[in-house]
Amino acid sequence: MDNLITLILICAGLSLALNVFLKRFGVESLIGYILTGMIVGFGFHLQQSPALQTIAEFGVAFLMFTIGLEFSPEKLRLMKREVFLYGSGQLLLTSVLFFALGEWLFQAERSINLIVSLALSLSSTAIVLNLLTRSRKINRSYGRNAVGVLLFQDIAVIPILLMVSILAGGQQGLGSLLLDTALDALVVVLLLFLGGRFLTPHVMGQVIGTRSNELFVTGVLLFVVGSAQLAHVLDFSYSLGAFLAGMVIAETPYKHQVEADLTPFRDLLLGVFFISVGIQLDPLFLVSHLPQILTAMALILSIKGLVLLALLRLFNGTRTALKTALLLAQTGEFSFVIFAMAQQNGLFLNPERGQVLIMAVVLTMMLTPFIFRYLDQLIDWLLPTVEEVPDNSVEVDRVAADTPFVLICGYGALGKEVASQLTEMTVPFVAVEHDGHTYRSAREADEPVVFGDAARVQLLEKLLVGQASAVIIAMSNERRAILVAQAVNTVAPDLPVFVYAASEQHRQLLRDIGAIGAVDGLKHSASVLVDHFVAHMDAQHQADEKTTDRRI
Repeated sequence: MDNLITLILICAGLSLALNVFLKRFGVESLIGYILTGMIVGFGFHLQQSPALQTIAEFGVAFLMFTIGLEFSPEKLRLMKREVFLYGSGQLLLTSVLFFALGEWLFQAERSINLIVSLALSLSSTAIVLNLLTRSRKINRSYGRNAVGVLLFQDIAVIPILLMVSILAGGQQGLGSLLLDTALDALVVVLLLFLGGRFLTPHVMGQVIGTRSNELFVTGVLLFVVGSAQLAHVLDFSYSLGAFLAGMVIAETPYKHQVEADLTPFRDLLLGVFFISVGIQLDPLFLVSHLPQILTAMALILSIKGLVLLALLRLFNGTRTALKTALLLAQTGEFSFVIFAMAQQNGLFLNPERGQVLIMAVVLTMMLTPFIFRYLDQLIDWLLPTVEEVPDNSVEVDRVAADTPFVLICGYGALGKEVASQLTEMTVPFVAVEHDGHTYRSAREADEPVVFGDAARVQLLEKLLVGQASAVIIAMSNERRAILVAQAVNTVAPDLPVFVYAASEQHRQLLRDIGAIGAVDGLKHSASVLVDHFVAHMDAQHQADEKTTDRRI
């Protein structure tokens, strides 16, 4: 325990210092985590503990859970070309080329060569989606292409991991192994899908009824970790259980809030995962084998990039195809998961070749944020005479309509009145409500309301708030309104925000946040009261005049 705590403290302190320093130069946290692992493993002579490896595995499991949240028939229908054509074509062609190269260069055992080839064909979901989301380019043509390819790759991870298990069971008959795997898979699916489909909405509804965010997060964590552990007990990966759990939650109305609440856990655990990757790297080995590592890195980037370019060029413009190819040319975090599982089962390259390959993969990942930062300049340099086709693509996961919409935060009495008046003006809107009873009532009325906490930055990003025409915060709780205004200002600082404020102090706090249009509730209420008083006096005066006329 003391060794694990020491390891965690050193990793946490060092990664914090490194990432704070690197962020000044716009370097992604991923690189800081990997460097942390290298320094810890080499400089402090600390080895990776089994407990740290388990924690790291849950980083990937949480990533697979969030991917499962996005895995819906509707999304696949909207992106069928990007997912099934681009994704399957890329994985098949790239793995075939890597397999042929492995046969020619290393003459490795074919089962090992197959596993390595498939692992190298995968790209980094964690890096690419993070870059696209933060830059708000996920809905560009090349962003859609990248998301589709990554989604197919992430789904393909599950059968690849199962294939490793099958190839590792050489002593057992193939038929018997397949039967055992099928039975275990059936148990996992029945427990998660049937139990989850019927029990999860009821349990989540009870938890939401408590109006406690802590209990909500606790319930979600229990479901995710429990699903992952169930799959692990049945000899599957933690990732498979988490992925299926995400698919179950995706069918509930709480998916957006779940994703917003779990994003910090996912990012933190993924940091641990990348630290664990860095611990495996030996800087002295890197220096002594630099030519081989750079050669392997160049081969990986070239083969993956050229395959993607050739495939996507058949259906896209040259610039879009090249942008997608450059963005997905690296190898991803699931490659390490496959490598680790293969190594445990004796299905990996010899130690020296394996270390060269792992270091080459790490370098491709570390290079990706820099490629993305200068992507437009690279394209202009590579294709100076090709004009870019206007990008008219639409969103993949838009909660509102394709036209500009208004986001209403809070759907109580005030929010409903705002929504009613916007409906009369034919202005599309999406509302966010955190109270379970109010949310269910709105959904029963088939109103466009999303369950979630509008003060969570992750939820606002998920709802594409940056593409809204305005935000209206319809909350009587001043503290909550300020928290929501701060979150909106963080995600989209130039977005018009309108808030009802009942006091001068509240209005001043809102003005301090940024571009907030604080409606003076006191003056507005006074004006309405005076208007009603004047109307009453006018009516009374007219009635008196009519009475006087009749007397005359």
